[in-house]
Amino acid sequence: MEDQVKEIIARVLNVEIGDITDGLSSGDIPQWDSVGNLAIISTIEQELNIEFPLEVLFDLTSVQSIVNEVNLLMNV
Repeated sequence: MEDQVKEIIARVLNVEIGDITDGLSSGDIPQWDSVGNLAIISTIEQELNIEFPLEVLFDLTSVQSIVNEVNLLMNV
């Protein structure tokens, strides 16, 4: 699941997949601003057919936090 999330993030931000590391966070690259973050979350929800709980949305600001939450929602 981690690879799929990273691929989505890279595609949404229009960067190379190699640029998407576990430690990458919003603000680390110019494309990952608040609008970019919303696009990432929305695309992941659509493509993986999941819905992030409202209470975690503001915490989803790094690759690792997004991957962790996706894994929880998909029971991985």
